[in-house]
Amino acid sequence: MSALPLSQHMRSLQRRLRLIAGLVLLVFVTMHLVNAALGLISIEAMEQAKPFLQLPWRTMPGLALLSAAAAVHGVLGLMAIAKRRSLALSRTDWVQIVLGLLATPLLINHILFAQVFSLIDAGFKPDFGLVLAAYWHFAPANALLQVLAVVVVWVHGAVGLYTWLVLKPVWRRLGLILTPLFFILPVAALLGFVQGGKDAMARLAAEPEWQAAIAASMGRFGAAQAEIATIRDVTLLAYAGLVLLACGVMLSRVLKNRQRVVGVHYDGNLLGQGRPGLSLLEISLSSGIPHAHVCGGRGRCGTCVVAVDEGQANLSPIGVDERATLARIHASAGQRLACQARLLGESVSISRLRPAYADVTAARDPAGWTAASAGGAISQPIASQAAP
Repeated sequence: MSALPLSQHMRSLQRRLRLIAGLVLLVFVTMHLVNAALGLISIEAMEQAKPFLQLPWRTMPGLALLSAAAAVHGVLGLMAIAKRRSLALSRTDWVQIVLGLLATPLLINHILFAQVFSLIDAGFKPDFGLVLAAYWHFAPANALLQVLAVVVVWVHGAVGLYTWLVLKPVWRRLGLILTPLFFILPVAALLGFVQGGKDAMARLAAEPEWQAAIAASMGRFGAAQAEIATIRDVTLLAYAGLVLLACGVMLSRVLKNRQRVVGVHYDGNLLGQGRPGLSLLEISLSSGIPHAHVCGGRGRCGTCVVAVDEGQANLSPIGVDERATLARIHASAGQRLACQARLLGESVSISRLRPAYADVTAARDPAGWTAASAGGAISQPIASQAAP
């Protein structure tokens, strides 16, 4: 291990674990949506595909992996909120935070009905016929809630995957496949859910024996409502407590040291001000100073790179992720990522090395974008690389 503080290695590890956990959850959701989309064919087609698309997640290894991924992604997401030092976020970041926080409350009823209750009552078999009948006949309001849950969860996962992959050269090819799927799959799943619901309603009206079997299953679930409600209420209460704790910690960090002001002197005789501990990028954004940050300040893209003209000692040490990105973009000595370098001293003088309009091409092909001129002015990107 390098001489870097253990906390920096832990932050790097947490980011990777959160990404891996998110990918596991996205695979699960994708398989779930593919299964739902088969409702456009028939309920029987949904059931025939279920052993391949859903049952693997109900084995002990699959359930353990899914549960661990959900716990890791959720806890690390709340920790990321708690660790924020500023509310200067991009619109994408705000959307991701809100959607991520909404996912658990929207999914809790579906998880209890389709997953948890079968563990409590071994005789309860939540096949697609039962689930669709329950939503569209017995609890139509929950059907609409399920539609909203699909939209929230899928958008959160798709945006997260896009912001990770779009910075990589492979996106030029992979994007041709994934971009249509980002839209086609959830639409097909929702249409399959609606068509499957229509088929279930028609079957309920035409087959008294099936209707009796569904009613019996719903009766078993209804008999355990007190127990299910307790699990739901305790889960939501604990979740709300964790969210409030994370927001409280974040608020305390935002308000900390507000009386003490530090300054960042930019090229073009611009001055940004903030409080100690904020990153150079956070000070730029809160001060209204244009600054490229394609990845949203995650230390991945390198577009926020700056040359430190004076006050290098007033900045936080270079961390693991920042060092890797600086090496990838072939940064020179004395250059830092504004999103990772925190101002701990009184002031620093920097020159921005990428124009504020730098796009993903600056992350995929750093060599195609020129550095600052000797006078510190921000240069233009090479014309051939300016278009996405």
